Amino acid sequence: MDPETDEKFAQIESSLSLEQQRLEKLWDAYEQQEKDLNAALDRINFLEADIDTKETMITSLQELLTERDTKITELEVERQRQRKVEAEYAPRIKDMENTMSDQTEKYNRLLSITQEMEDELDLARRSLHARDSWFNLNVSSLESISEVIKEWRNIQAGKFPQVREASGPGGGKDGFVDAVSKIKGLGAIKAENLYDSGFHTVTDLKAATLDDISSVIGFTKLSASKVVNGAKDL
Repeated sequence: MDPETDEKFAQIESSLSLEQQRLEKLWDAYEQQEKDLNAALDRINFLEADIDTKETMITSLQELLTERDTKITELEVERQRQRKVEAEYAPRIKDMENTMSDQTEKYNRLLSITQEMEDELDLARRSLHARDSWFNLNVSSLESISEVIKEWRNIQAGKFPQVREASGPGGGKDGFVDAVSKIKGLGAIKAENLYDSGFHTVTDLKAATLDDISSVIGFTKLSASKVVNGAKDL
C-alpha cells in the first residue's frame, strides 16, 4: 500500500476506536440509566406501597375520629341530661342535707341527754346499792329494834308479854316463835313468818336450806344464812 492509503486506514482505525469508546461510554451510561431507572421504579413501588399503607392508616384514623366525635356528642348529650337532673334534684338534696343536719343536731342533743341520764342512773344505782348494802348489814338490828318498840308499846298499852320456857318441837306457834327467837338477830316477827311459811318445828328449821329460808317474806340471803347457822345451836 502507498503511504496515503495507510494514512487513511490509520485515520479510519482511529475514528473507529474513538467511536467504539464513545459507544462503550454510551453503553455504560445506558446501563447506569437502566440501574437508576430500576432503582427509581423500586423507590416508586415502595412509595406507592407506603402511600397505600398511609392511606389505610388515614382511613382508620378518620373512622376513629368519627367514632370519637360520635362519642363526644353522646357524652355531651348525657352531660346535658345530667345537668338537668342535677338542676331538678339540687333543691331536694339541699333539703335532705338540711334535714340531716337538723337530725344530727337532735341526735347529738339526745346523745348528750342520754349520757346525762346514764350518769344519773349510774349514780342512782350506786346509791341504791349502798342503801341495800346498808339495809342488809343493819336489817337484823332494825328488826330487833322493831321488836323492842312493839313490845314496849304493848307494855304501855297494858299488854305484858308472857314468859315461857323455850319449847322444843311440837310446842305450837308460840313455842316455835319463842324457841326460834333465840337465834341472834331473828326477832319474833320473822319467826312468825317462818312458822306461817310451813316451818312448824325446830327440826323443820334445821332441815331447811338457805334457799328455803330466803324464799320466806322478809328474809334476805344474809338473814337466811343467820337462821340456818343459828338453828344448828337450838
